[in-house]
Amino acid sequence: MFLVMGLCSGISAFGLLVGALWAYFSQQRKMQSRVAATGTVVELARTPSRRGYIMCPVVEFAIPSGEKFKFTSEFGSYPASDRVGDIVNLRYDPADPQKAEVDSARSLWLTPLIVGGMSAIACCLAVGFLGFYSIGISP
Repeated sequence: MFLVMGLCSGISAFGLLVGALWAYFSQQRKMQSRVAATGTVVELARTPSRRGYIMCPVVEFAIPSGEKFKFTSEFGSYPASDRVGDIVNLRYDPADPQKAEVDSARSLWLTPLIVGGMSAIACCLAVGFLGFYSIGISP
């Protein structure tokens, strides 16, 4: 039983690690292919989350043609890490400026760190289960 659980946990750990790396490089490629700009936080949107809600910045920015756009960041916190009036760095898709995101460590690292943490937990479980199996403990 411990052998099966250890192998399943190990496979899960590997899959989650691959997912974390994919999420990191995918987000990095997406942000590098976009145009850098600055914008102003014009409001804080209250977004539902598992623990209540988070405050996501709504950012307004202008592209070189002078056209203005507004977007709500996918990443927020509670309490809010930004305030109305703050100037933030962002990156937008030149083909569709509505596709924009605040350029921050959180937007690059949050998902990979969560998935990587889950991978570490699965790895610890695999080591524990396989350790019990190798010393002959049975459930």
